[in-house]
Amino acid sequence: MTAHTLLALSPLGILVPYSAQADVGNTPIVGGLFNSAEVLQNNIVSTLSYSTRLTRDMTLFTIGGVTLETYLLTLPLDAKTKARVMAQVANPTYSIPLSYFLYQFYDRYTGIGDEDVFKAHLKTVYDERALKGFEHSLFQIDTAMAESSKNDGHAKTAEHKKDQAHQEGIRVDGEFMAAMVTVYDALTQIGEWQDMEQLPAQYTYLTNSEQDLALVAQIQPIVIGILAQASTGMDEGEMKNALLAVIADNEADQQGKTNNKAQAVTITLIDFVRLNVLKAYRQFVYQDERAAVLNHWLQNALDDQPSDAIDFLRSQQQRRFAVQITVDGLQQGLMEGLVDPQKPFIDVAYENHLDHQKYDAPQSISRPEHQQDVRFLQTLSEQTYKDPHYLPFFKRLYDEHYDSIARVGISSTPTISVRNLPIIKTGAKVSGEQGTGIPNFHFVDREEDRAYYFFGNDALQLDRLMQANNVETMFDRLSYLKTLNCNAQYDWNAHTSYDALVNLGAGETLRDFGEKRCVRELQERAQVERALTQLRAQLIHDINDYQAIPFWSFYTKLSRKWTIENSIKQYADLDGKGMPDYTLIYNPWPDHFAHFVGPFSDEIIMPSGELNRLDYWIGQVEQAYQEAGVYSRTLWGMAGDHGLAPVYYTLNPEKVIFQPLEKKLGYALNIEKISSDEGEGPKITNALNYPSNKTADVVVASTAGGNFMLDLFNSSQGWQAQPIYSELTQWQPINHQSETSIDLVAETLSALGETLDYMVIRENQCNGDNCKVRLIGERNGERVDEFIVKNGDRYFYSAQDNHASLLNVHQLNPYLALPSAPEQSKAEFETFAGYYGQCVLQAQENNPQTWCDEQQWRELTRYTPRPDSVVQLAKLYAESRAGTINLFPRDGIGYNTKVPGRHAGESYLEKDAFIGFWGTPIGDNVTPLMTEENGSLAPTLFEYLTGEDIIANQDGWGYPSLLNRLDIQQP
Repeated sequence: MTAHTLLALSPLGILVPYSAQADVGNTPIVGGLFNSAEVLQNNIVSTLSYSTRLTRDMTLFTIGGVTLETYLLTLPLDAKTKARVMAQVANPTYSIPLSYFLYQFYDRYTGIGDEDVFKAHLKTVYDERALKGFEHSLFQIDTAMAESSKNDGHAKTAEHKKDQAHQEGIRVDGEFMAAMVTVYDALTQIGEWQDMEQLPAQYTYLTNSEQDLALVAQIQPIVIGILAQASTGMDEGEMKNALLAVIADNEADQQGKTNNKAQAVTITLIDFVRLNVLKAYRQFVYQDERAAVLNHWLQNALDDQPSDAIDFLRSQQQRRFAVQITVDGLQQGLMEGLVDPQKPFIDVAYENHLDHQKYDAPQSISRPEHQQDVRFLQTLSEQTYKDPHYLPFFKRLYDEHYDSIARVGISSTPTISVRNLPIIKTGAKVSGEQGTGIPNFHFVDREEDRAYYFFGNDALQLDRLMQANNVETMFDRLSYLKTLNCNAQYDWNAHTSYDALVNLGAGETLRDFGEKRCVRELQERAQVERALTQLRAQLIHDINDYQAIPFWSFYTKLSRKWTIENSIKQYADLDGKGMPDYTLIYNPWPDHFAHFVGPFSDEIIMPSGELNRLDYWIGQVEQAYQEAGVYSRTLWGMAGDHGLAPVYYTLNPEKVIFQPLEKKLGYALNIEKISSDEGEGPKITNALNYPSNKTADVVVASTAGGNFMLDLFNSSQGWQAQPIYSELTQWQPINHQSETSIDLVAETLSALGETLDYMVIRENQCNGDNCKVRLIGERNGERVDEFIVKNGDRYFYSAQDNHASLLNVHQLNPYLALPSAPEQSKAEFETFAGYYGQCVLQAQENNPQTWCDEQQWRELTRYTPRPDSVVQLAKLYAESRAGTINLFPRDGIGYNTKVPGRHAGESYLEKDAFIGFWGTPIGDNVTPLMTEENGSLAPTLFEYLTGEDIIANQDGWGYPSLLNRLDIQQP
């Protein structure tokens, strides 16, 4: 099949006039984009079977450079387990999946030292005096440590432990590997996959079936033994206490007094091990089969149509690459302020910090224990800081690609990771068909009567929920290309994976854990890609020469063909180890540490802080693509899932609202809390025996200090329906002892007062097309009620007068600078005033034709302290599980938190999620990105890689591609 025929049959071919198709295969990028991709998709990957019948020589398979048998003998397994495991090594149905599983965890996660690479880098660019000035709770130089090692004979860490519970990460060592092998060995039914002709397309989670429950009962004593052994070597702290609680629960279980923690952990561990065994098995089978089929196709092409092989190889030489970076807590305004002293961000942030110190807090309000250290913020506000080693990547990014970074990024409401991370990674929206169905870090599923909270073992349920909703990830959509996942979730169909949960578990104490492993992977692949580039060029040359040999020179032609066939086999075997066409990288640390120290603290923004660490590692990833020789064809995109705001005062709405209410009622309420307070440890939920919520008067949950949810169940439509505002004003507890109803909304507002920014409640039942929500807050001691109505693609906001508007749509954002040129500044202000007049002043509630659409509201609110507020709040309840009442605290206040950094709220600092693109393919005539949703990251990169047109709300895409704004150039 020729390249032209492939294009004609492709989806793109339908869009191109036939007369224009003749030259498409000769156009460098278009030909490179589609010719080989079509072959890979339709002739290679589509034929793969994931067969379990392929013959594999286990003597050639190594773990850490030694045979499986030798490696197993090195593990600290108990005698009985070791004997049982060694007795089965010769059985391929036992040993093959075990080998792949161990390789995934051993070869990918070990072999790199535990040193802090970023710290070592800083020591090469700063002298000791400068480094001493950059010390903070997460970074200290080693002078004192070296002295102590002389005195007591061993090195003592100089790092300050900010919180013991957040310094007890896992270690992928011999003990860890032994635990995995022990559980694997007990899961004897893993062998059922080898009894199938092909591996299953998806993992099947444990159920309440008799067989699965018997398996759990069998494994539970083994798991408890592993936990007991692990706890003996741990320092005192919340993680050790959590393990001891599980062990104690197991002992109570023997006496019939269980609360199912031990069983819950067992279920989670079984699912984790089995899922990763199957994932690893599928990845290795895929690589083997793909190499075999690619070799077969190229050999056939050489026999039947050598020009097809040449077209394919040329196309692969010119193919495109995409790197998608997701950074937890990356805020655009902060990054721009740090690299550009002319912007007002830093000055405003420091001024607000000083103002909050003067606040006279009422007695019901407390303060986080940790005092934020903002010495560097103060320095930046007082003088221009010039340092070539501070944020060099971001400085270059803003200098060279300013227009392809959104001036205001949009994180969907509430601004929380579990909601926004899958949006960024997949481009799917939350609600509707193929939506993620994950509205918050917590929710109550009223259909199955199940509460979810994803800081804890429920995190393993996220993939299951996405799978159930048929959400297509980038790895699903690009399964015919080579893909790499570095530390992100939702990677079932990735071809190489570094697990997100392992990185989170290990990366806190072993700094740079995931980053080092990802960069090593890319560096190794870069060397292979260079070899592949030479191989492809040589093959193209040899096949051309082969075709030129006259048919009567039979032996010369045959000899040349044998040489080419050997080269093709070598190429096919090596190809899967080259640079990935698509790479997803997730970095959790700017958010993770900012919670505990504050988002503008030294630990985050100093040269020794998390943002400069991020800058360093992005530079290392870029370097790998340059070494591979593919940088010029790589489009880079990065998004944050939210920003962060500092917390100076904290409040517990659960106590403030319901304790006075119980006194007023004269009896206790049944309040179920499904979350931890921010700064506390994780929660454990039994996936097969979770508690019912049907006896609860109210379910409460908090997220990241910036969102507090109340779920109530008094709808006239039944327990499963969400009550609306009118029903909440006549609320009664389930076991009420009086017929008197309670205005729960008024009670909540009275209790929270000025600490509440606003609460959001359904005014009527909502769906993706139509909704009316009520916003309630207190301003200047007076209650303010406002409404947002969504009708199709138009929105109406009943703003109060300028002094009382809850969403501040009349105000300019002090963190943003107007252009310095007077005429341009005047034009910007007139644009803002024009949208305000059109969307607020002229809109008539009874005439939807006068309402503004989504883009118009977005243009208006990008100037305000609450970007995209009207649209986001109108969509909050498009997913029915998004709580009954959502409470958002005022600036500087944290709800149910112990730490000084928050998000999930509605301030500019939290809403402004970074989204931007860079790379050689971006041209000079970019249409500036002004205000864009972080969900546009994935579709933009997908369109660049594939050429397929993306239409929002079709084919599972919830957000538009921005590629047409980037002026993509041919190389």
